[in-house]
Amino acid sequence: MADLPAGPRLRAAAAHFGADLNRVRPLAGDGSERRFYRLEGAPSLVLLWHPHPPGGAVNENDSYVLIGRHLRRRGLPAPEIYEYSREEGWALLEDLGNLSLEEALAGRPAGQRRGWHRRALDLLIDLQFEGITGFDPAWCFDTPAVTPEFLLERECGYFLREFVQGCLGMKIPATELAPDFARLVARALPGGPAWLMHRDFQSRNLMVQGERLRLIDFQGCRLGPLGYDVAALLIDPYVDPAPDEQEELLDYYLGRLGERLPGGTDAFRDAYEHLALSRNLQILGAFGFLTRSRGKPQFARSIPPALASLKRRLAALAGDYPRLARLAAGLELG
Repeated sequence: MADLPAGPRLRAAAAHFGADLNRVRPLAGDGSERRFYRLEGAPSLVLLWHPHPPGGAVNENDSYVLIGRHLRRRGLPAPEIYEYSREEGWALLEDLGNLSLEEALAGRPAGQRRGWHRRALDLLIDLQFEGITGFDPAWCFDTPAVTPEFLLERECGYFLREFVQGCLGMKIPATELAPDFARLVARALPGGPAWLMHRDFQSRNLMVQGERLRLIDFQGCRLGPLGYDVAALLIDPYVDPAPDEQEELLDYYLGRLGERLPGGTDAFRDAYEHLALSRNLQILGAFGFLTRSRGKPQFARSIPPALASLKRRLAALAGDYPRLARLAAGLELG
């Protein structure tokens, strides 16, 4: 417990719920600097500890708590947040167990994988349409909405800086890809209403409890297009659904979308492939950053499926993105 904020407030909160601060187990984290610990007791709790979160007036911890409580009010399966100490940088959370969707899908036959992916898409539809009601963009620590500038800097530029230049060491200037990046942003964000977007809706951020899926890592929620989170799930490199699986699941989502938004499927399809391309660039940028700058080599094993996905998508869209297609065709890991 020496490195944990075991002050009087945390001790009192843990005691209130019957948790034992002397029985603490670290949990596997994600790509962020946050730490998670399971506190044994009846019931067990999860301690989120992030004493120096990024953000200004609203920081990452604030966003986690504000958005998480909003999602629960809207009937969405985020964990309950029992206590929060902004000053000390911790929160006590409902324990959602150890089984992620990634782990639940490992080794499963295609029919079972399809069933779980459909449940995830059902949850996503609820998140997009129920979660938007009453959502306040002022809760967002890291930009309130996806904009053209956001995609250019945080997805296209991120891919170039962290993966192509940083991870692969290629001296490709930004000006070489600028026309394709500008076209991508225009096609991915043609306008229209914004919905609630998770921004990292993939198998490691969905926990399995019995027959139910639960949401985690939602502090990055913001306003954005419907297709982005669909793409995040369908091109998820941790699970790597085959192209025919992706098409079948996309058709399923479009059927559900048509029930909630009659007439909205055409606009969705027009933007989807370009949003998927943008997400693919972001994934590779993130893996480059995490392996090289954060010293987390475990993410390197997910680069090959993400790179293969990028090459397939750009081969299909080569007429739209000739510069990116030429670059991707020659990308190889050392």
